[in-house]
Amino acid sequence: MHPILCGDRPIGRTDLLMDKTSGRLLVNSVHAEPDAPTDKEVSSEIGETMQRLGEFLGAKEVVYSARVPKAWRNSLR
Repeated sequence: MHPILCGDRPIGRTDLLMDKTSGRLLVNSVHAEPDAPTDKEVSSEIGETMQRLGEFLGAKEVVYSARVPKAWRNSLR
């Protein structure tokens, strides 16, 4: 599991897998901490960070499973 931070505060965690064969960063699941912010700005930042991580790893795309918190789902597709 990889932490999701908002500043220095953990707000969630992710289960990631880089599939080098397909060139995809697979986001198997995203879990929010009970007190995690649910606003659109934070969820958009998480999505942008996942995209940048995918680019850094050389992924052609970032693919999310259905296991994403409802509050963040619209930004994490």
